[in-house]
Amino acid sequence: MKAISYGRFDKMQPNMEVKLGKLKLTNPILSASGTVGHGDELKIIDSSDFFSDIGAFVTKGITLNPKDGNKPIRLIETNYGLINAIGLQNNGVHVFFNTELPKLLTYGIPVIINISAESIDEFEELAIQIKEKDPHLFQGVEINVSCPNIKKGGMAFGTEPKIVKEIVIRVKKHLNNKLIITKLTPNVTDITKIAKAAIDGGTDALSMINTVKGMAIDIRMRKPLLDNKTGGLSGPAIKPIGVRAVYECYSSINECKNKDIPIIGIGGIMSWEDAIEYMMAGASAVGIGTALYYSFDIFKDVKSGISKYMEKEGFETIAEIVGKAHEKNRNTP
Repeated sequence: MKAISYGRFDKMQPNMEVKLGKLKLTNPILSASGTVGHGDELKIIDSSDFFSDIGAFVTKGITLNPKDGNKPIRLIETNYGLINAIGLQNNGVHVFFNTELPKLLTYGIPVIINISAESIDEFEELAIQIKEKDPHLFQGVEINVSCPNIKKGGMAFGTEPKIVKEIVIRVKKHLNNKLIITKLTPNVTDITKIAKAAIDGGTDALSMINTVKGMAIDIRMRKPLLDNKTGGLSGPAIKPIGVRAVYECYSSINECKNKDIPIIGIGGIMSWEDAIEYMMAGASAVGIGTALYYSFDIFKDVKSGISKYMEKEGFETIAEIVGKAHEKNRNTP
């Protein structure tokens, strides 16, 4: 801990560093996949400030070949958050490495590549293609087995433990020197079974949750608002679902409880209080996405809020907060 002088007193500055497997982050805040593209959507703000307030950047989903995504309308705002059916639009793995990733690298923070595919074999081929690139360009891969708005793969993979395990095994085989994160869907009866399958496959960390499958109808046009009919709901409405998922996995899976497999809590984080709630449920880090739609300062505000909370409550490290809600003998404030 670094001492800061305040006249007669020395106050300790909280240490916000966290470890995800072998990867050390300066703070526990990540950009949630899909919310700021590959950094290209940051042109309207001072992106240098943006990147200084996050511990790692998680890219929009990358596929083996380019994808056009779904037809418009594919994003709507509701009273409870956003419903999107973008459909993993991207330029494919080769364009990403050749033209999009180089810009991200100029910001000097860890880059985690979110990957998606339509079959187990395609996941493996994508991992092979990534392996052939310069291994120093990125620090980790987030396996997306949980997207609810594509017609093949996506959430269908994430509901079958055996398939999740096999995908992780295939990806890990080719990228075993990288941080491997598996992103889980909430659209299952028991998320702990899927989490355990990913762990058995060799994942280094878990991220949860992806969006919740939802729908909105235009009562005047008398039809669904999204061309895809359904999409993924994100934002404040899904935070209780995300917190519950993190809590259950931390509580019932030994590897999570022992922090051998860290959890990244995602879903509806709109403030530093929300982030702390996820941490107390068992998350070592948090991903923020939809909140950026409402405030460009969200990452700065959450980072500052966590630091001030730690200072006030006497927490010296993030690890001391993780899982606090599971302690049996808690002191009542």
